Amino acid sequence: METLKTRMMLYNGDYPGIQQSLKWTYRIAFLIFTWFVTGFILTAYVELLKELMPVGHAYREYLICGGQIVFQGIIISFLFPAQRWTYLGNMMTISFAGALLLLPGLLLAQYLILPAIFYALYFMGVAGLMFLEHIRRTRLLKLRNTLTITWVAYRIMILLIILLA
Repeated sequence: METLKTRMMLYNGDYPGIQQSLKWTYRIAFLIFTWFVTGFILTAYVELLKELMPVGHAYREYLICGGQIVFQGIIISFLFPAQRWTYLGNMMTISFAGALLLLPGLLLAQYLILPAIFYALYFMGVAGLMFLEHIRRTRLLKLRNTLTITWVAYRIMILLIILLA
């Protein structure tokens, strides 16, 4: 007999704590939505860091977020192709949550003039939380640490490109 949790799709027996699989079209729609919103918030947030790093074009953050989806999509397709959409959905949920955590910093900037280092440290704190959440979710999905390593490597590579350009 099905439990209420299973019937409501709130529990997946294979991966406790992870929502049951959705149709791949919904996953793609979710990836596009979170990509757009995350890129939008990051484009606004990078203005607060202009004293420390180049701002770039308006589309730069969208390309970085989209590049992360493609990069990690390739990695997961080689390592665990059956979990491609589940992993990418989890990864973009982390990015989306990180972007939402940057909103208080954006709001604060409307009322206070703080040095760019404050916003950089705040950003680093959010990135640290995202890193911990990525580790937690890849463990729940029973995926190897390779995905976390490539996730971090992509972000470091992009940061170096931005700083050296």
